[in-house]
Amino acid sequence: MASPTRQLRDRRDHWLPQGYLRGFIGPSSAARFKPLCCFYAHTQQWENASPKQIAYGEGFYDYADGTDYSTVTHPDSTFARLEREFPLRRDEMAANAFAGWQEHRDFLLEFMQMVRARSPLAMQQREAEARSLRGATVTGVNHDKRTITLDSLELRPLPEHTIRNFTISRMLQEVEAGASWMSEFNWCLRYTDAEGDSFCTTDQAIFVGGKIEAEQVTMDLLHDHDTLLFFPLCWRACLFGRARPFDKSYDRADARDIRTLRGKQKRGADRFVVSPVEF
Repeated sequence: MASPTRQLRDRRDHWLPQGYLRGFIGPSSAARFKPLCCFYAHTQQWENASPKQIAYGEGFYDYADGTDYSTVTHPDSTFARLEREFPLRRDEMAANAFAGWQEHRDFLLEFMQMVRARSPLAMQQREAEARSLRGATVTGVNHDKRTITLDSLELRPLPEHTIRNFTISRMLQEVEAGASWMSEFNWCLRYTDAEGDSFCTTDQAIFVGGKIEAEQVTMDLLHDHDTLLFFPLCWRACLFGRARPFDKSYDRADARDIRTLRGKQKRGADRFVVSPVEF
């Protein structure tokens, strides 16, 4: 029988929750074994896939080898509530064509923050942050408990196991922080009933567009009045956010706008695009 720690490691960790991905299964393909249309950036080809087959990494959220899992917060406990509630709330909103989406606004932003924080891009950024840090090992604490002894006065890069655990811990802290900066923005929802003109999602899920070109998304960029954030909730609905208000907080999406957005997502995806139909 596997040890408790062993059961928590080397698993198929999805950075996009499977419950989220199921929202991009369209009516025409719901009965299929592989109901999603997945466009892979590296092959530039469409393939059919199931939610279980994509957006995961083996041991993607594992702490470093040798970590005592009884002393750390496991990602499952942080993700569970949001992953469990999202499909239920999405289906509730969909039953009324998403007209009551604002009742779920805070939860949706919290879920979006989780998806952002646990994404491959965010994990890479946290790891890079950890690699930029310098430190020393505490070898003793004096009796007055006010001073410590270090193994060296020369600060050096953190060891690999510390970098890994820092990356996981910071990711979980961001998820637990909730909607955070997203609450500062204005949000609207656009919906569609046409499967052929549906919203899609990508490996990163949250998409940022605007006039300013930047290698890294910063708060200054996000607060620019021409910057727009996109977060597809499912094939039928997408949240849009920006610093300035929208004329309408809820409306049917223009088919041409959906096609333009899908084209940008397809060109900008690092790994894949997920859609109910090929486009």
